[in-house]
Amino acid sequence: MKIISCFSDLKEIGPLAAAGAAELYCAVKPLIAFGEAASLPDISEFRRAARRAHGLGLKISVAVNALRLRCNVSEAQRMAAICAEADDAGADAFIISNLSALKIFSDYGFKPKAALHLSSVQPCFNSVAAAFFIRLGFSRLILPNQLAPREAGALLRLARKKRIETEIFDYRFFGCAYINGRCHLHQPVFYRLRARRPEGSLCRVNIPVGKRLKLLDLVKGETNAALARTAARTLSARLACGGAPRMANAAAFYDYYTAGVNFLKYGTREDSPAVKVQKVGKVRDMLALAEKLSADLGAEKARDVFIEKMTAWKGS
Repeated sequence: MKIISCFSDLKEIGPLAAAGAAELYCAVKPLIAFGEAASLPDISEFRRAARRAHGLGLKISVAVNALRLRCNVSEAQRMAAICAEADDAGADAFIISNLSALKIFSDYGFKPKAALHLSSVQPCFNSVAAAFFIRLGFSRLILPNQLAPREAGALLRLARKKRIETEIFDYRFFGCAYINGRCHLHQPVFYRLRARRPEGSLCRVNIPVGKRLKLLDLVKGETNAALARTAARTLSARLACGGAPRMANAAAFYDYYTAGVNFLKYGTREDSPAVKVQKVGKVRDMLALAEKLSADLGAEKARDVFIEKMTAWKGS
């Protein structure tokens, strides 16, 4: 399993490589990526980043994974042209969620040399969906955080058979436990904000971690009080990263590791350069622990020990 890290500044590339990253990915303005985290300012900067990454033996990918591609004809043409520039500048892959991007590429004559990676924002939950995306030309599937390893068994077997790469996020360092491209709970029809979080936070609604949401009067009456409390708890957990436990936990990581998933990604682009390097180092240490325990104890016995050690981890 190899480590992938986000980056948002050229000065981060060397330290991330030294910390253990084998691949990098970024967003590039004005291409639209999921969320509003830091991006490289333009294609010229990406060209320099690609040269630096390749000089260190690292591959580099560009996120074009906005859930919605709302653009007119001239904007679509510009998007295809900028992606073509990124392709020529050395992009090894484009991370795509909205499949209309492929239509835009085709309409304006752009046939990328770079590989296509399916974003977790376009969640692929089973082997039937995986087969569909593979037929469209995707060579890597980035699995959604909600997909449990046992549920992914047929998908992973298909990927191995078709020689398609698979990738997961590090469960400790990636935003919302429930994030996927079909979540619309950021729509204000569902809640009122009591406070806002600084811009650049992962969640679209920018609510403070640990804060409760005030529901609109969707559930009334004392008999529905328990339901109202449950709804409030659920929304708070989904939108503020609190409450319910993650599905993507230490056990899930270990099972994906032993199932042969190819890549492990850390992806919080708004982190500072020092924090990015620190977290990639933690990811490297976690992989080393899994490798050592598996070699010493065998996969089955090592699983419980790994979970116990990782459960003791505090903070980021």
